[in-house]
Amino acid sequence: MNKVFKAGAVWLAIACMVWLITIWRWQSTGYDATTGDIVGRLFVLPVVLAATLLLALWGVSQLKVQADKLAPQPASGSGSPTAQGDQLNASSDAALRSMTAWVLAEAVTLATGPDAVSAWDGFQSHGVRPSLDDQFQDMDGQPIFTSRVPGLDMSEWLISHPELAAGHEPTLPESVLRSLALLDGPLQSMLEAVAQWVPEGGVTQMGDMAAPQVWNTRMKSHLSGVAAPVSMASKQANEAGLPQLTVRLLLPVSWLDAERAAAIDWVRSQCGSLLDWVEATQAKGLRWVTTAVDHPEALWDEIDLRMVQWSAQARPELLLILAVDSALDESQVDRMKAVGELFTAMHQTGKVPGEGAVGLLLANRPWPDVQSNGLEAMRMWRPARARRDKSADAAGRVSTKALTSATTHAVSLSLADQLDVLVVSDADHRASRTGELFESLQSVLPGIDPMLAVIRVGECCGELGMARALVPVALACTALRAGDISGRVALAASVQSAHDRVVVAIAT
Repeated sequence: MNKVFKAGAVWLAIACMVWLITIWRWQSTGYDATTGDIVGRLFVLPVVLAATLLLALWGVSQLKVQADKLAPQPASGSGSPTAQGDQLNASSDAALRSMTAWVLAEAVTLATGPDAVSAWDGFQSHGVRPSLDDQFQDMDGQPIFTSRVPGLDMSEWLISHPELAAGHEPTLPESVLRSLALLDGPLQSMLEAVAQWVPEGGVTQMGDMAAPQVWNTRMKSHLSGVAAPVSMASKQANEAGLPQLTVRLLLPVSWLDAERAAAIDWVRSQCGSLLDWVEATQAKGLRWVTTAVDHPEALWDEIDLRMVQWSAQARPELLLILAVDSALDESQVDRMKAVGELFTAMHQTGKVPGEGAVGLLLANRPWPDVQSNGLEAMRMWRPARARRDKSADAAGRVSTKALTSATTHAVSLSLADQLDVLVVSDADHRASRTGELFESLQSVLPGIDPMLAVIRVGECCGELGMARALVPVALACTALRAGDISGRVALAASVQSAHDRVVVAIAT
């Protein structure tokens, strides 16, 4: 019945066109149509045209059927094209989820130690805790607990950096200068680390543009000293093999624009050795990224995006990340008191002001000589991220669904054994964060002892601000290098945020 309706619709469309054209022509010429003209032109002709068109369409459909019958059928084991496409997409998604990058070096400045090794030893000894600081008071005028980096002599540091003082007076606020002093150690360590990661043989392993390709191997002998032309494709291929270095600098979000600009200029002035590295490797360039982020966990969105971009290219790249923050400032303490975030005797669910700096040097998988350089590099998988639907600071029981999901994903990527996993987290003294962390680990890794296998950075160092995103990863890498983990697998978990949860798997 459906075909009859379609055939009738085709005949009606053709008939209307024929009628309009025929009647218009008869009227314009004054033609006196006979009965035969009316029957032939207005009825027979539309039927003939509609039948011809329908017959032609039927013939085309039959030809398609015959062609499909003659086409070779896929083998029984290969499946349909749709199934093959689904299998390829699934394989591609799995490969993308399990992507890794190299952690070439790490450095920290924390209350537990001025470098990564001493800081890790300080966490293991459990001998460092926040202490009362007479420089700051709570609402009742009592000293508050802070986690201050010991031994940081600002007067001596400013003497060694006269560029930060105009005459005898510093040009920047004390809080900014203190943060730069904290960052100085990790910055110098990272500059030394970058210098060590120059591939043996220079750029020849990355893409040596000094080696032209000869087009005609039958060049005449009297032209042997003439330079051979290099194709544009060959030139582009060589340029695509040259390395690139990106520096990502994270500074406290509370700084003014002028303070931030001055700090960035100072950091860049200390990085002259990076220009030497660029020249030595004939790198494509040195890229600086200094845009501010609203919260530390947003950095992992950038790192995850960068790792995805690395999967689609063969260019060797280094990513140097530097982060620093210090809440040991009167304005920061006042802000924490005003919003109810400060830890006091009457408000023990608050945060302890802390300070710290961290540096991390990452490389993508195409970087040459990573495993034969003599320097141990760690594998870091893409961060497993989740977001809570309810603030962890809200009243009531704290849900562990988001953190459990992220931890399960990270463990599945690294194939970690339940008994050989070290967990380094930014969790502090607050029961909401510690309870969520321990309950999630018991759910995902029931074989580990949370009291022995978990290091809580915030318990010793307080709130680290922008540095808290990378400190757990840096300490986990240091522990792996020290050989303190038999299974050689570690997880770095971020739980300080009220909503964002990040778990990063690291292994040798």
